[in-house]
Formats: sequence, C-alpha cells, structure tokens
Amino acid sequence: MNKENRNKETERTTGDLQAISKSILPLAKTVLGKKGFVETDILTNWANIIGEDLADYTAPLKIDFKPQQRNNGILHLEVPSGAFALEIQHKEKIILQKINTYFGYNAVTSIRIIQNSEFKFAQMSHEPGQKNPDKLVTPEEENYIQELAGEINRSDLKEILIKLGQSVFNNNNQKEKKES
Repeated sequence: MNKENRNKETERTTGDLQAISKSILPLAKTVLGKKGFVETDILTNWANIIGEDLADYTAPLKIDFKPQQRNNGILHLEVPSGAFALEIQHKEKIILQKINTYFGYNAVTSIRIIQNSEFKFAQMSHEPGQKNPDKLVTPEEENYIQELAGEINRSDLKEILIKLGQSVFNNNNQKEKKES
C-alpha cells in the first residue's frame, strides 16, 4: 500500500456529523423551558446557595418570572409546617441576598412559602448522638429534644418538632459562638 492510500484511509471524514450544539440545543431548550439556567441552578445547588441548615427543611419548587424577563422572580419554596414557614419569613431577606449574590444580580426578589405536611426532611449527615461540626447541637441538647418529642405519636409531627428544636439550639449556639 502506498503512502497516499494509507493517508486517505486514516483521514477522518465528517460526512454526516453535525456540531453537537445543533443536536443538544433544541433538547436543552425543551427540558429547561422558559425558565433557563436560573431555575436549574437553584434546584441543583440549593444547599450551596443558602446553606445546609436551611436546605435541610426547604425545597425550591420553581421561579416565576414576568414574560420576557429573567430577573425579579418569585421563588416558590416548600417547607414542612407553619413553624418553618415563620422561620423562612424571618430569614427571607437573608435568603434573597444569598440567592442574588450567588447569581450576581436580582434573580429573585420575593419568596412564596408553600407548606406541605408530607415534606420529607433531608437526611441528617451524622449519626444520632454524635456532634456534627456543621450543626452546633450537643449530644445533651439532642437528648433533651428527643425527650420532649418522645411522647408524640405522629411520626411526621415528631420529626418536624425534632428538626425545629435542633434549629433553635443551633441558632442559639451560633449566636453564643459569635459573641465569644
């Protein structure tokens, strides 16, 4: 085989190949719909955006934008109960600031809180009785919370109250840590 034939055999031909963007772009537009990357980014990076403490008992559902706009949206945020809804109301400005800092512009300007009693909490990242370095709840405080919730028969309500107790102790401990 001569050199010319060998080069032709090893040459790549593009033939019917197209740029990958031509194939993927229509699919991406269909999947992402009108919302674009902002909504996708919030859904996939929620814990990184607002912090694991809040992400444990909140779930972003969607963002509503005015037609032809991708800023000043309304974030629909799911929480398990009224106690958590109240906490989110108190922290709304902080949450909005974190979201908008993450994106670098006013992507979201308000939060619509949706309460769902069937909401499932994120799994705790530590074993019961062990102190999690991200959560400032001591084993004694954890035992106290478990004792208080011990007589509650409804598992969903018990789980909510335990999580609320952990959040209260965590917030108090963080304040004390900052003051010292």
